[in-house]
Amino acid sequence: MYSLGVVFFELWHPFETSMERHVVLSNLKQKGELPAAWVAEFPEQASLLRHLMSQSPSDRPSATELIQTAFPPQMEYELLDNILRTMQTSEDRSVYDKVVNAIFNEQILEMKSHHQHAIVRHDTTSIQFTDVDTEIRDYVAEVTREVFKQHCAKRLEIVPMRLLEDCQQFNRNTVKLLTYGGDMLELCYELRLPFANWVIANQKSSFKRYEISSVYRRAIGHSPPNPYLQGDFDILGGASALTEAEALKVTMDVLARFFQLDLCGIHLNHANLLEAIWSWAGIKAEHRQKVAELLSMMASLRPQSSKRKSKWVVIRRQLLQELNLAEATVNRLQTVGLRFCGAADQALPRLRGALPTDKPTRKALDELTELFSYLRVWRIEKHVYVDALMPPTENYHRDLFFQIYLEKDNHPGSLTDGGLLAVGGRYDYLLHQMWDHQSKTNPPAAVGTSLALETIIQHSSIDFNPIRNQAATNILVCSRGGGGLLVERMELVAELWEENIKAEFVPVPDPSLTEQYEYASEHDIKCLVIITEMGVSQTGIVKVTLTWKLAQFFVLFSVGVWLAYCEFNNNMGFYYQKE
Repeated sequence: MYSLGVVFFELWHPFETSMERHVVLSNLKQKGELPAAWVAEFPEQASLLRHLMSQSPSDRPSATELIQTAFPPQMEYELLDNILRTMQTSEDRSVYDKVVNAIFNEQILEMKSHHQHAIVRHDTTSIQFTDVDTEIRDYVAEVTREVFKQHCAKRLEIVPMRLLEDCQQFNRNTVKLLTYGGDMLELCYELRLPFANWVIANQKSSFKRYEISSVYRRAIGHSPPNPYLQGDFDILGGASALTEAEALKVTMDVLARFFQLDLCGIHLNHANLLEAIWSWAGIKAEHRQKVAELLSMMASLRPQSSKRKSKWVVIRRQLLQELNLAEATVNRLQTVGLRFCGAADQALPRLRGALPTDKPTRKALDELTELFSYLRVWRIEKHVYVDALMPPTENYHRDLFFQIYLEKDNHPGSLTDGGLLAVGGRYDYLLHQMWDHQSKTNPPAAVGTSLALETIIQHSSIDFNPIRNQAATNILVCSRGGGGLLVERMELVAELWEENIKAEFVPVPDPSLTEQYEYASEHDIKCLVIITEMGVSQTGIVKVTLTWKLAQFFVLFSVGVWLAYCEFNNNMGFYYQKE
């Protein structure tokens, strides 16, 4: 310890001449004297040094005691903190520039590169996928793009990186990069926030967009960031539940190209419903985040399944032992999981009978019921569950939200067990938080879905089917009278999607004809299909008006015979497809 004290002093006290070094060290060793100016500048270091060089060996600290002392690392951190503090507070960038230059010192980087090449002789990072893997990825992306465009979405390309100072801060473990010039860049963590920024900047109120791109996650150890292919589809405007239904329809149309839909479970929830469960069970605000993390462990398991019931045993133990929740509270959570989560048509009536009828809870149950009724119109009612304990994957999902999984119980033991295929929901809250509150307009309603294309690529058996040529014309399915004829519009537009035709409808229950014409004009749609009230209500015959610029055609067709496509060109004509 004595010798360590001498070395320690030499490290902290620079000498200008050999004579000075001889005199100062002699005084230290023989008299225990330290330079007064040095003691005044470094009082804590001087105190440690006196302990190390105490005349009595028993008064000197042991190596263990020295390691356990908080002082040695604090000295190093103190210097670093001083540098960082200077970088943050000083208008002079010279200190920051010196640190960045040291990081990017070419000699140091070259030495590090030589060291790594000595360990790893072959560079395998330049080519990430084989030619076959790349072909599969291209096919999955192309199929997804085809479905998105059928719903008349337009692509907005996301810039994969941006300056950190330009990003609105959210609690994200994003991948950050430092440039040679000292600027901090952030790689794209998700595709929705950049779109939300675009909506705010352009004051959009009605729009459909899609993007297929990679998002990035931090790698373990000294490795490049991990890219994951993702597909996003968003709807601005429209009525609640109806736009969520279309987001789910889009998602299931994509998944149907790669999986049997009986293997895909749609899990629904509402933030207001989850809040009601927290309150009813007695979960305090400070515990909710941790409880949600534990409950998410069973999110991929079908409600009421045997595996989910078994998982409850583990979660119950953790809730009691790790969070010290009251047993009555845990019992109530388990009651919700075992009795009030399940198939949507069964779970919703049970929840209505058990929960208080306050306005937020009633709103949640009404919107879930309405969403399920819309899914029935599009024949997506199978394997739709209400999971009242499922937490949202994003903190900005404050209304309806959903998660879609490959169900374990349907194919036990396979590699695809419990894979998360898609997440989505309403994110009005996000736009409201980002909106300029000085603006005279209100932020639009917004719903989105994110498909984990990387999971689809890894877990599906890709069968290469030719991509059908898609029509260039967009069709807007409209109604006149009949209270909006929402179901008829939904059924017809689904038939058009089935035939690979780009089609959409105004996503509100009862739009006026003027509103539908304005929607067509705003979205540059020149072909309208108008369903009238008379045929549907009296004869079972649906009367359809097809408009193309100034031309109009009137077609009668019965239930079960749908208009599949109307291509207006030099040989004006249309085709029919029987169910």
